Amino acid sequence: GIFIARVSRGRTIREFVVCVLLIPSLIGFIWFSTFGSAGMLLEHDGIASISKLATEESLFGVFANYPMGTVLSILAIILVATFFITSADSGTYVLGMMTTDGSQNPSNSVKVIWGVLLTAIALVLLYSGGLQALQNTMIIAALPFSIVMILMTISLLKALNKEAKEFGIGKLKKQK
Repeated sequence: GIFIARVSRGRTIREFVVCVLLIPSLIGFIWFSTFGSAGMLLEHDGIASISKLATEESLFGVFANYPMGTVLSILAIILVATFFITSADSGTYVLGMMTTDGSQNPSNSVKVIWGVLLTAIALVLLYSGGLQALQNTMIIAALPFSIVMILMTISLLKALNKEAKEFGIGKLKKQK
């Protein structure tokens, strides 16, 4: 949230909703609909047994049954790597910012330390219990944050209502 707020500074709420919420959600919906449907079709028609593959292999199993499957697999790897790199970068930036008293530009050494710590934690969790342990830890850590998110949503709605009253923006009156 802090990273998105930082890069969204100066944008309108409409621009934020469209560019940060709607467009990525739409692209994700198209991606999962397209390749999920393709996988189900391959499975249904008996062409491939995608459901027998491990979760992380399913997309590549679908690609293997279509022309240019290798090219699509390389593209998928690049997209996943880009996602992880940008997520890690924004995570280390926010952690660095929070641990340097809100500095807008934490030093690279602080960000590197956080990156190493996050990597070490992920590796320990993967080594000790595999992907399931990492997923369980993320769910447990996210539970208290979901309460914070609910409170933040309520606070945002209150602030928007207050601002609407200040600017005289409200529900439109029925026209006769």
